[in-house]
Amino acid sequence: MKITLDTKVFHLLEDYPQTEQIIKKYFNYFYKEKLENIALKRLSIKGAFCVLNLPEKDREIFLDEINQVIIKSK
Repeated sequence: MKITLDTKVFHLLEDYPQTEQIIKKYFNYFYKEKLENIALKRLSIKGAFCVLNLPEKDREIFLDEINQVIIKSK
């Protein structure tokens, strides 16, 4: 399964727990503010990036890193 910006962060964590470190790296704000159980369950990857106002380049790198981890784990 290829991960896209429309994938919910919660589903990513649920289906691929090995991606948690990457998710924490990019979405650290939600963890730091103890919002991960609320925000990351509801937001897509794209939505989380929009909330954090992260640049397009970071989004591309994030997807590459996530997809590499998933491919390696198969």
